[in-house]
Amino acid sequence: MGYQSVNEIDKFSFEDCKISEFQVKEKQIDMELEALIVKPDNSQNTNYTESYAGTTKMRLTGGKILSGIKDGFKYYDANDVLIKEVPDQPLTPEQLEKFPKTCEGAFLFSMVKTKEEDNIYYYEMGIEFEDEEDNTVADSYQLTISFEKAVFTWEQYLNRVQR
Repeated sequence: MGYQSVNEIDKFSFEDCKISEFQVKEKQIDMELEALIVKPDNSQNTNYTESYAGTTKMRLTGGKILSGIKDGFKYYDANDVLIKEVPDQPLTPEQLEKFPKTCEGAFLFSMVKTKEEDNIYYYEMGIEFEDEEDNTVADSYQLTISFEKAVFTWEQYLNRVQR
């Protein structure tokens, strides 16, 4: 095993991150990620600059999805007149159970800590899908998750992030 980062979610950037695999098991969430950026202050960053990790496995032990919403939106014309408004839509337990299977190829664009309580971490996970016709953002979702430990493992670094 090359690199292992434990409970350092804030030491990664998810802005380019793509989901290859997303599985929810009893008391565990596993994801395989592409284009995860390791920040310079991550304990495992030997490059000391933002660098892409190779294929990365993220394991959230004690992990579970607590809730989810499909993001709503407002659509305006060029004169700033509201054309259409769609409110946020909470996901049902059945939709939440099926959701991970639909995420292959989607983007995990954010992981934001909301609280920490009794050694349990709570995060908002932002996932968006790409419109295949015009390569723009299609639907996006916010999942509320909890877990006890976050372990990221990868074998190699690919290259430094060019900005």
